[in-house]
Amino acid sequence: MAAQISTEMNEMSNFERYERELQSSKLHWGFIHSSKFWAENVMKFESNDFRALKTLALLLNDPKSDSTTLAVACHDIGEFVTLHPLGKQKVAKLQVKEKVIELMGSTDSDFREVRREALLCCQKIML
Repeated sequence: MAAQISTEMNEMSNFERYERELQSSKLHWGFIHSSKFWAENVMKFESNDFRALKTLALLLNDPKSDSTTLAVACHDIGEFVTLHPLGKQKVAKLQVKEKVIELMGSTDSDFREVRREALLCCQKIML
């Protein structure tokens, strides 16, 4: 029982770390963007009317977002679409696909990673 409570506390704190990173408007690659994190926390994205997903969408549209933030946001949206039962519907309502497609076509030399993650995200949205 204690182990289960401890695990739940760690999961909650990991999601809180994720939310804090979103609030900073600066995303970085790390364990809170891993497949394990997503498998354990995808349903928590429903909290506060999908606030975390909406924040990801805002970061994609923010002209101040750097290339790493854009790449990580595309990755995370792709994970959400893949793992959440309503993922495609929620992302469609936020009109994220259009921005992801725009990022795929970026010609900026610093956006190589962004183009890659945008392509993978778009594939997940379309499939």
